[in-house]
Amino acid sequence: MATPSLTDEECLAAVTAIQAHGGNTTEAAVALGVSRTTLQHRVVLARSRGLIGKQDVGRPKRKTLPEVYDRLPQTADECWAVLDTAIGRTRPQPKPPVYRSPKTKRIVIASDFHAPFHRPDAVAAMLAATKGFDQLIINGDLQDSYSVSRFVKYEAVPWEREMAAVDALLASFAAQYPDVLIVDGNHDRPRFEKALRSQVPLEIVHVIEYLTGGEFSAIRVLMKRKGYQNIRFAPIKVGRHSLSWCAQQGDLIVTHAEKYSKVPGAALRGIEEWFSDQHDVLGLDPWRVLVQAHTHALGMFPWRSDRLLVEGGALCAVHGYQLDARVAGRGQRLGYVTLTQTDGVTDLNSVRFHWLDPVLREAA
Repeated sequence: MATPSLTDEECLAAVTAIQAHGGNTTEAAVALGVSRTTLQHRVVLARSRGLIGKQDVGRPKRKTLPEVYDRLPQTADECWAVLDTAIGRTRPQPKPPVYRSPKTKRIVIASDFHAPFHRPDAVAAMLAATKGFDQLIINGDLQDSYSVSRFVKYEAVPWEREMAAVDALLASFAAQYPDVLIVDGNHDRPRFEKALRSQVPLEIVHVIEYLTGGEFSAIRVLMKRKGYQNIRFAPIKVGRHSLSWCAQQGDLIVTHAEKYSKVPGAALRGIEEWFSDQHDVLGLDPWRVLVQAHTHALGMFPWRSDRLLVEGGALCAVHGYQLDARVAGRGQRLGYVTLTQTDGVTDLNSVRFHWLDPVLREAA
């Protein structure tokens, strides 16, 4: 009995399946329910019949993400899938790179991810450009704590969905950077703790504090559960107080101070003045470079005779309140900061901010 000939539609279906699976013929064959050999035969037929050109089948040169997402990822697997697509990988290696505490180290400072509202394409661009760097400093607001915010909410973002996004980011960072230092932002531990203390009787707060070992930081709990060995906090200690919103490393101070201004540079000058005035109280070592997060702005300028003040941008999508009809504040800039330190001394000429908005627009 003669084998029925394949229709043009069947041949084109094979081509479409391969393109839908990024050029992976094995996955495409499984999706169509045929063998890999049969799939390839259908592609050959499609080409011989002139239905496709020579370059119409194969793995795309570059995977891109849409600028606007229909919805936030619902599960940890979906968070992984979005990041994997943006970064162009299958999954980060579970074993972190070895940290050798080099004399000269290259440092990345990034902040205001506001997971799950982070921009996967911006994170991917940062990871791609900083391979081989020795340290990442997350300068606050890794998460958004949207569900416990006191502000008006316009969508439902369950806590577990947010932490799934945080988990995906931390795993990505732990897999690439030998050392990851985290600074608390106002959206991290403070937002949840303030909501807890303002809505729950003090006695209940003490019970919760006892049960959690005194920990109100979801990020710290997640770190313990996952066993990340190369992620740490290093707050500035002042007596029995711990300033988790800032940290000092050599002559570099990174901060997530809750200070903002519509005047470019005004917030930076105010923060620099505060640290200078509190120098002895905080027990600071001499410092020359200050990198501030929180403002979502990018900026850098020399100050006084020997100091450099920097605003580090953000890696999140624009929030609705930034588009309020009151038109207050400055525009958000996607970006991060890099610099080089040798024995704790920053090379001032190595400090630069990376503005991602033009880059991502060109790649879209």
